[in-house]
Amino acid sequence: MGIANRAVILTLARITSYGLMLVSPIVLVRLFSVADFGRYREFLLYAGILQSIAAFSIPDSLLYFVAAHPASPWRVVRRSAVLTLCSTVIVALAVLLGNDATHGALVGPYAWPLAAYTLFSVNLDFWECFWVARRRPYAVFAYSAGRLAARLIVVVAAALLTRNVWVILWALVGLEGVRLIASALALHRLGSRTREPPIGEPWAGFLRFCVPFGLAAVLALFSRNLSALTVTKLLGAAALAQYMIGRFGEPIVTTVRNSLSAVVLPEMVHRGRGARGGALALWQQATVVNAICLFPVAVFVARYALPLIETVFGASYAPAAPVMQLYMVVVFRECFDFGPALRAAGRTAPLVASNLISLATCGALLLLLVPARGIAGAMAAFAAASLIEASYLAGATLRTYRIELRKLLPWASLGKVAFASGLAALTLFEVPLAGVPVLPSVALAAAAYLLAFALLLYALRVPEAFLLLERMKRVLWRGAVRGV
Repeated sequence: MGIANRAVILTLARITSYGLMLVSPIVLVRLFSVADFGRYREFLLYAGILQSIAAFSIPDSLLYFVAAHPASPWRVVRRSAVLTLCSTVIVALAVLLGNDATHGALVGPYAWPLAAYTLFSVNLDFWECFWVARRRPYAVFAYSAGRLAARLIVVVAAALLTRNVWVILWALVGLEGVRLIASALALHRLGSRTREPPIGEPWAGFLRFCVPFGLAAVLALFSRNLSALTVTKLLGAAALAQYMIGRFGEPIVTTVRNSLSAVVLPEMVHRGRGARGGALALWQQATVVNAICLFPVAVFVARYALPLIETVFGASYAPAAPVMQLYMVVVFRECFDFGPALRAAGRTAPLVASNLISLATCGALLLLLVPARGIAGAMAAFAAASLIEASYLAGATLRTYRIELRKLLPWASLGKVAFASGLAALTLFEVPLAGVPVLPSVALAAAAYLLAFALLLYALRVPEAFLLLERMKRVLWRGAVRGV
């Protein structure tokens, strides 16, 4: 299966894995007050940070090491499982002890469910990266869809039956415990079927790869969530609820980018063994595909943020509209993912430095903007820091591949995509239309905009657009044949 095919399937799979973040808010905002929904999102905020710290990007290292040691994939998995177990135990203990030492100032009353959720959800959660590295995107889709269905059933059922946030939180903990047991049984059964040759890679080699990349991921996580943490600590749970609704589309945006990067990285490792130029060309093509997917999203959502939020979440979340509009700056930045280009060349140190710069910039801007502009100021700080981070990584990529700025990206294709997304915006009409409800009216506007955007890409002859269309047709055809 080709790279584009796997990227499309993986994107769909990862969107389903984020279903809890995408679907549950639409239900829960109607069952809970803004403050109670804010408490639920506060738990998810802490949980997401702790999960990333505990995982330390160790499962993501499978994308590299399974591709580098194709004859011994399960040995690689076992090493990653041991490292993950050590890191999760350390993080869980640190949360409990740190919260007790600060008299609850760290994570408040969520300490015990957070510790349990981190241990259960992070350990043996390697399947997605493992199957991506083994080029089995349909397995990723099945796993993600099943996990989504279980999470949604548990969360919605607990909410409908009890209307109690704590019941929902402990139900999620129990579900992850069941998943951990099932994953352990599957690993034992599948991993013992064949005898594999020794890896030959010392543990120090794993750590040299994982530690810088993991540190970069943790710093990136704090950079991405520092604004949310500042909002919840300074402005309270209700403000956090509105701020997170403003970032509602973030899982979809990061999924589109990260799915393509996850598929591209192993291929870049393979191609990098020959000529480094081949690896760079593949990454450049992926960047244009990212732009095709995300540029029109940024334009359209910036135009219709307020009616979308009021229709889907209710008028009480209207203050989230400026946050969502400012987040579109971050969407634009997400098109340019320099991580795979640097990781394929074995350079992970710039990722650490860039996130330190982003974290410091975001922290300084938050101190200035949150007291003055509230949740909109928090998003403005986050957006500005993300642009500065991208600029630093662009310079690091130039130095790594020893190229000039004009050769860093396919500027002609990117310019055409930007022009098409901007010119197509002329089709966006006023909302609401006379006699037409808001949501159908926005849907009609979206259809007109996407049609105009697609026609402009065709007229401008953007090669990556033709490639993406052809691959999507093949994926949909194969999915229909297989019943996926």
